[in-house]
Amino acid sequence: MTTLSLTQKWDRYWFPEAPLLDLAILRVIAVGTQLALMVFDSRYGLASLREISELPDSFYRPLPFFRPILAILGGHTFTISEIQTIHIAAIAVGLAALVGLWTRVTLFLFAAGVILVQLWALSHGDIHHPEAAMMIALGVLALSPAGAVLSLDAWLRRSSGRTTFREQVTSSSREAKWPILIVQWLFGLMYLSASYSKLSIGGVDWPNGFTLQYYLAMDGLRWNSLLGVWLSQFHWLCVIGQWAVLIFQSTFFLSLIFPKLKWLYVPIGMAMHIGIYLMLKAPFWQWTALYLVFIPWSAALTYMKWMPERPKAEMGLGEASTR
Repeated sequence: MTTLSLTQKWDRYWFPEAPLLDLAILRVIAVGTQLALMVFDSRYGLASLREISELPDSFYRPLPFFRPILAILGGHTFTISEIQTIHIAAIAVGLAALVGLWTRVTLFLFAAGVILVQLWALSHGDIHHPEAAMMIALGVLALSPAGAVLSLDAWLRRSSGRTTFREQVTSSSREAKWPILIVQWLFGLMYLSASYSKLSIGGVDWPNGFTLQYYLAMDGLRWNSLLGVWLSQFHWLCVIGQWAVLIFQSTFFLSLIFPKLKWLYVPIGMAMHIGIYLMLKAPFWQWTALYLVFIPWSAALTYMKWMPERPKAEMGLGEASTR
């Protein structure tokens, strides 16, 4: 196999002609979810940021990804007023990114604001999984033509007579697929990391059922989850559950290599995260929302005849969203 053929395979995988509609829907889902959390979830609100700022200075240890930003800023230490101002500004530009106004700029600023605030918050020691996934998703979307369709930018182009709605929703671009693939692979890598951590710390004894039984009882009582408390009395069920989680997390990446497996893994994964919330009250809203990246939206909408089929030969609009 020649180097050229490997390059071609790489290029065909990451940069095929793909529907811009799928990318635009991912923008709406990711930005909309993050905005909803920032506005309505107290864990991400202004009061929560102030509570973090009131922790002892010894809690603040900048994360590795935060240190280069601080170095560029000359070792600046952010005050709570600055962080809250960035938070509010991020909401403002996030609303513009959601509706697709000057999408290139507003989505970049929104991603930058969210990443900065979250890195600052996580640098105080309380680190959770969901925030990292959303930060990466917003980051890759900011580098893509996510505003070429389903946006005010697209409406303005239609108003000028340069294109039609049909042409936009059926358009494709070689820049439309790689952000979606990165988010999909993000799940595979996160699950592999989780299974590795379980096995490296607990070994084959990890799925003994007692771990899940303990957390079902503890978090069930702590967060008033009657379902979790009830399930904690069945040890055999906890053994099955832990083995199922371990196998699922260790093999999820196969669905990215063999796409037909997504029909099995994606519904199981979505059900798993919803079940985790119902049993443990652990909110993985970012992951649950980003799971929708696995839905081929344009193909599904075309199949249901809710949108026209894509033409055989078309001009890509990947460069159309320059704002």
